[in-house]
Amino acid sequence: MYKNHQFFLGQYYRLADLLALNLAFLAVYVINEFQFVDYRLSDFLVLPFLNILWLLLASSQRIYNLNFFSSRNRYYFAVFITVLIQFGILLAFNDMIFKAVTPLNILLLNAIFLAFILGCRACVLNLYKSAIKRKSRKSAIVVVGSENQINETVDYLRNNFSTSFLKIFKVTKNGNLIERLETFSQRYNLSELFVPISYYSEDTVEKLSTYCDEKFIRLRLIFDWNKLGSRKIHVKQLSENTVLYIASTPLDDAYNSFLKRSFDLIFSLLAFVFIFSWLFPIIAIAVKISSKGPVFFKQQRSGLNGNYFHCYKFRSMKQNAEADLKQATKNDDRITKVGHFLRKTSLDELPQFINVLKGEMSIVGPRPHMLKHTEQYRELVGNFMQRHAIKPGITGLAQVKGYRGEIDDYSLLQNRVRFDRFYVNNWTLFFDVKIIIKTVLTIFKDHR
Repeated sequence: MYKNHQFFLGQYYRLADLLALNLAFLAVYVINEFQFVDYRLSDFLVLPFLNILWLLLASSQRIYNLNFFSSRNRYYFAVFITVLIQFGILLAFNDMIFKAVTPLNILLLNAIFLAFILGCRACVLNLYKSAIKRKSRKSAIVVVGSENQINETVDYLRNNFSTSFLKIFKVTKNGNLIERLETFSQRYNLSELFVPISYYSEDTVEKLSTYCDEKFIRLRLIFDWNKLGSRKIHVKQLSENTVLYIASTPLDDAYNSFLKRSFDLIFSLLAFVFIFSWLFPIIAIAVKISSKGPVFFKQQRSGLNGNYFHCYKFRSMKQNAEADLKQATKNDDRITKVGHFLRKTSLDELPQFINVLKGEMSIVGPRPHMLKHTEQYRELVGNFMQRHAIKPGITGLAQVKGYRGEIDDYSLLQNRVRFDRFYVNNWTLFFDVKIIIKTVLTIFKDHR
């Protein structure tokens, strides 16, 4: 029988965290020689509040949803951030909550708690692994398909905590599959069967489904249409029909879209108040002195769903008739001296925060191209327009990877689009923050 061990491990982590929190509180009490400063019994009565606060913060950071994190480093970073947030809240409301505990003791409480969390998690993980190893000795999974399909599925199963301890049988299409399953089931308890959806007829799949139901095996159909199989697919039940939603992105979700838009607005408003209020006039004067013409340059660019919008920039070139047709090159004689500095540091992009406030752009996203180039590139690179499934950004994943400036090589275009599509399909708010930080750190670095 299939069991989602990651879910249950997350619940054990939840219990271990509560134990660690209460032990940390007791440890601080012992370190202070069995009394806090001006000890009061009410300080112990705050323990239920601490437990509830932690559970709320942990749930908001999803640290008990182990499937949510793509790597161990990201997971432990989220745990650390959650403890840090708890420390900030307790410190800010110390007088209201504890009344007699010093800020040093609050720091000590959270430091010990973090150490206990890591220790408890290590113990729980090892104990749980030992338990499921014993229970999984006679359990197995069957994977059907071509050699490549089997290897890809097996790699995933080996890296999945819930299935990494199970025996895996590899089966090609040759022969009667149900007879093979009967042979395997004589020695092992089969928990899952993975079958490519294109391998068998509807009648055969129905027979497999009936057999699996009778044997309590979970049937998994692999969607293996080559041109669609690698894309994000979500399944929904509409009345009697099952519908496959192809190429869905995280930002198709209303909550994620609201979260990103809220972040864009708050970040942009703060940037205008604390940075642009004094930086804009300086750059505007420099642009005006460097050459004749307006301070801002406005150009039609491709945006969300391929619709065009007017993208704003600080003018970095002398006024010319080819601005909307010819992209800037590294040693372009149209670029002014001030323009070279603005483009090198990406300061010419700052007016695009106006586009963000107008809802035409986001802070992070694929960079918008001129309309002419969009038409050219969509003919050169497959699925190019998927990058327009979300709003374009002031900065993006491709840019922090070094792909900035002119596109004079097909491989450069391919790599840019590859990074853009990866971002579109894997967006998280944490991803945005990470890209913004890397953008600041790579401003003066060379690009490819």
